[in-house]
Amino acid sequence: MSKKRELSEIQVLPILESLRFIKEHQASVARFGDGEIDIINGSSIPYQEYDENLALALKVILQLPSSEDLLVCLPDVFQKIERYNQNAQVFWQSHFEKYRDFYQEECQSDWYGSTFLSRPYIDLQDKSLADVYFAAIRDLWQGRDVLLVEGETSRSGVGNDLFANAVSLSRIICPSKNAFAHYDAIMERILEHAEDRLVILMLGPTAKVLVYDLMKRGFQAIDLGHIDSEYEWYQMKATHKVKLHHKHTAEFNRDEGIELVQDDVYAQQIVATVGVDWAKEEEQMMSEFETISIIVPVYNVERYLKRCLDSLLRQTYTDFELLLINDGSTDSSAEICEEYAKKDKRIRVIHQENAGPSAARNRGIELAQGRYITFVDSDDFVEDYYLDNLHTALVKNHADISICNFNSFNEDRQSFLFSITKEMYFEQTYTVEEWLNQENTAKNNLYLTFTFSPLKLFKRELFDGISFPVGRLREDDATIYKVYLKARKIAFINQGSYYYSQRSEGLSRNGMLDDIRSMISNAEERLALLVTLGYDVREHIDSYIKRLKKCQADSLRAGQIGLYQELTTKLDLIEQHQKED
Repeated sequence: MSKKRELSEIQVLPILESLRFIKEHQASVARFGDGEIDIINGSSIPYQEYDENLALALKVILQLPSSEDLLVCLPDVFQKIERYNQNAQVFWQSHFEKYRDFYQEECQSDWYGSTFLSRPYIDLQDKSLADVYFAAIRDLWQGRDVLLVEGETSRSGVGNDLFANAVSLSRIICPSKNAFAHYDAIMERILEHAEDRLVILMLGPTAKVLVYDLMKRGFQAIDLGHIDSEYEWYQMKATHKVKLHHKHTAEFNRDEGIELVQDDVYAQQIVATVGVDWAKEEEQMMSEFETISIIVPVYNVERYLKRCLDSLLRQTYTDFELLLINDGSTDSSAEICEEYAKKDKRIRVIHQENAGPSAARNRGIELAQGRYITFVDSDDFVEDYYLDNLHTALVKNHADISICNFNSFNEDRQSFLFSITKEMYFEQTYTVEEWLNQENTAKNNLYLTFTFSPLKLFKRELFDGISFPVGRLREDDATIYKVYLKARKIAFINQGSYYYSQRSEGLSRNGMLDDIRSMISNAEERLALLVTLGYDVREHIDSYIKRLKKCQADSLRAGQIGLYQELTTKLDLIEQHQKED
């Protein structure tokens, strides 16, 4: 029996040194974590039942000394455990209580690589080197053809640019659970496609054995499980482990509630499958419920309603329902709604007593049957690709909300006040905090795009528990930011596919000019909520002060002297009575 060693004597290279070793020697990599140790010691884990042959193979690999051909890795937790967050510290301390003797007896090599080379972000207290770590990881496949071997829900690199610097990317899709039962078939498929490719595996304990056998055949193979989740968390600047809804998430041990979206690029990358009914899965994805509910509040817009409805019925994206909420119109708007409903079965007309646009939108949300919701004002109109482009942006970027820009059309002059041209086009994805900070961006009218309830495609569930305030103006300003706060990712396309109607008789739009007080109350409510939720509010405080100054001037011009005095007092407090350090 080997002499026992202290845990603190087990030497693990830091992440960057491990990555440099791999790059320099084109080494293969087998990473051991708690799951592999469980298997070796006779236990099953969530994605792999205990298998005696698997356990024996893992133990053989673990006992190999690292070489230029194969880097054997252990978790870098044998010294300086304080580098990790509290949850990680508790986990590894508990793990060592169970397996201390095992490590002391079986881990006798002079040194190991770091298993955490694919876990370089979420558990670390100090995340300042994350940029450097991920740059070094991605450098492993810079300019190379890559073959990914992964589980059916892994979808590594889908929705992010993790592998964007590879020359090409091919995939072999395997079972997410008990992959070792298909070991021979998986190896056979890999050998068919591995020539001149870097093989990267995300397949649990089975990946370690595949790496070892591929290394012996002369291929470079890297076990890189969990890297995709870590990269997603890194990109969203997460401070805790966030469940991904479009693919498997590291350490969430049941793939429940995953919404596998159709991705043509991903499907084209698949060169082989083992043990999964891919045709059936693709069919399920293709038929997945993707209906959009278009909610249109209607009130006395007979001059403009047909233009609006015609533009919606011309949509190239045809899987939608059109909810026309007639809010007690006294002109011919109700009759126009009924006329169109007879022409197209996708249209539903709901008549209600006049209660305002908030009540109409709330009714539409309540009745919506689609997976997504968008709002269109009944005097506005859209391009025929409006829905198509919003849906594509949302699905492609795995976002919860997609947003486009708008053109402002003056009905009296029959001309554009401003428009978004083709030369101004760009696409951008934002975290919630990044998007919240766009509210003060004047360029491309983002400060208006931010607030309007139209221009956007929302996942319907984001409105659970949220409604527009009835009887108030500036209802968008009071509501839409709350929906943003429930999202994880927001996709923006700077394309003017929505036409916003400016007209002298617009009721709510004129009324808002006199409703100065709600601009302040909305801002104060939002600021309080953002502080409570832990957001960085420095930019929002600047925005609030600008809003105070604007409303102070507006209230004086409007003769609202009481409000003017209130705002003057607040500004005086801010400017003259800041807390002393």
